[in-house]
Amino acid sequence: MAARSGWRRGYKFLINDNGRFCCGAYQLDKDTKNSVLKAASSVVCLASYSGHNKLFICSGFIMECDNDRGETFTGTILTSAILLQSRKAAAVVADDLKIDVYMAGGTCFKGQVFAVDFHYNIAIIKINSDVPLPTSTVRFIDNSVALDPGNRAGIEDFKLSPFARCQDSAISSNRFSLYPGTKVLALGRYFADSYDMMAAHGEFSYGHCDFDCEELLIASCQIKKNGMGGPLINSLGEVIGVNFYDASYTPFLPINIVYRCYRDLKKQCQIPRPWVGLSVIDLYGGSLHELEILKQMFPHVVKGAFVKQALPDSPACIAELCAGDVIINCGGNLVRSCLELTEALWDKEGKPVELVVVRKSVDKPLSLMVEEVKTNPDTYR
Repeated sequence: MAARSGWRRGYKFLINDNGRFCCGAYQLDKDTKNSVLKAASSVVCLASYSGHNKLFICSGFIMECDNDRGETFTGTILTSAILLQSRKAAAVVADDLKIDVYMAGGTCFKGQVFAVDFHYNIAIIKINSDVPLPTSTVRFIDNSVALDPGNRAGIEDFKLSPFARCQDSAISSNRFSLYPGTKVLALGRYFADSYDMMAAHGEFSYGHCDFDCEELLIASCQIKKNGMGGPLINSLGEVIGVNFYDASYTPFLPINIVYRCYRDLKKQCQIPRPWVGLSVIDLYGGSLHELEILKQMFPHVVKGAFVKQALPDSPACIAELCAGDVIINCGGNLVRSCLELTEALWDKEGKPVELVVVRKSVDKPLSLMVEEVKTNPDTYR
């Protein structure tokens, strides 16, 4: 398992699979090429060295470009933390680290490490330029999928506040809807020659990821190891995630989480790791048996976070959450997916939080109080 997966915490990345990944020139239609070109100028190649020894090659993208120092522009790049990892120990930044950043055509900049988090496999690299640098457009995703798309009565049935109803509408309208089968593109920049663009098309899919970061989602794009840290984009050329590597598919961290990591690393050089001790899946991923019982009792519950397990002695267990519960609200925020549960818990570390759940053995929603959200020990949420 460790040799196959590029992101099992505590293990080193062992696979050697660098190379070009790119659809043939005639495999991409005009609209798809336009999508790639909208994002391409901000995509970079990064190479790291410890002293004179090359460590890793990957991709990344420019999130921001600031002009705080007169004629010098500072670009802020998001990429994979694997770029910085020592060969001697996992989750440790290498000694005597040097980073080269390449843009289209081979223009090279010297990168400086600003922040790194091995838990979410995210690193921020800064470069200086005499000219403005192109930046990416990012878009939060909504990957909630209703069991019964035609059923619109669920929110009213649970008598949520008008604010919650407005919140549901605002979330849906401002986010990119990502359903299984939605076409996506994994981008990267090649590490030699003209440092040209690489693009692999695929679809968002629902399935289990072998990596031990439960927040990762899956796309069917086929990339190489040097595509790690590059952006996953939608049909509009907007960044919706950061790519990682597996030989069979492309795991990606949703931009909703990436952006929060980026924001918190910039502000305080660390990321919250809220943990209540739950293993959850999106509601539509539950078994037919479980969903049939739930639908009989709560026909209007069509979205939520389905509890697979509450770890013994965890905050969730103490609050009496059970396998089979469906979380529909967290701290006053609607929960329509596992991703939204992670977002709702993000700033709750060290605080109590109220969860609203439906349970097949009880005929009405339950309000359960988690007394304190703990710090993540790298297991579940």
